[in-house]
Amino acid sequence: MRIEYSREGLPTAIYEPGDFVRLRRDEEGEVVTARAGDWGQVTRVEHGNLDIRFAGHSRPRTSDLPVARDVPAWIVDPCDRRGRITQLQRDLDTARARAG
Repeated sequence: MRIEYSREGLPTAIYEPGDFVRLRRDEEGEVVTARAGDWGQVTRVEHGNLDIRFAGHSRPRTSDLPVARDVPAWIVDPCDRRGRITQLQRDLDTARARAG
């Protein structure tokens, strides 16, 4: 995962395959394949959407729906291998430099 910072020093995660993420809200749409609290490993990133493998992480390896496809990146947070949310820190040096 890469982290980019806004002019105010606010962090934004840029996800890559292999990163772990946790959904902060249910996936939208008629067929919901991912719910808030599900977590897993990113397998593909395309146009701001993620494919996430939940099987073997927050779901059993034999899950009927092992992968959710095209999950918007804005509804997930970075997490560790156990599903615990990783808090991104603000870049205070950038914020101070731009303010001053």
